[in-house]
Amino acid sequence: MDAALVASFKAYADAWSSDLERDDRRKLLQRSWAPTGSLFDPETPGGLIGIEALLDYIAATHQELPGLVVVDTSEPEVLGERLRVPWEARQDGVRLYTGTDFVEFAPDGRISRLTMFYDSTPD
Repeated sequence: MDAALVASFKAYADAWSSDLERDDRRKLLQRSWAPTGSLFDPETPGGLIGIEALLDYIAATHQELPGLVVVDTSEPEVLGERLRVPWEARQDGVRLYTGTDFVEFAPDGRISRLTMFYDSTPD
């Protein structure tokens, strides 16, 4: 099951690629994100619910930060049916901030909840 959870997370992470069109991003999220999946972070403490809200959030983030690239800084760790992965966000090769995602999964292996914590932010 660990490999399936990591694959689901990787499809979600791939959806953050700035090179994708919205429909391609949607296809990745449909494979990896539960229909009622939710994302929480300091900017969205009430959460974003569902694929369309997440698509809008990703698009707005790329509009605000053109050329944004988000990369894992180590392999995801799976414990039970949860996953933790540290990452960093870069723009034009410059590290903007770092963080850690904590991910929970629905019974079908898609992401049901992702909570993102920032470890560092720009000065």
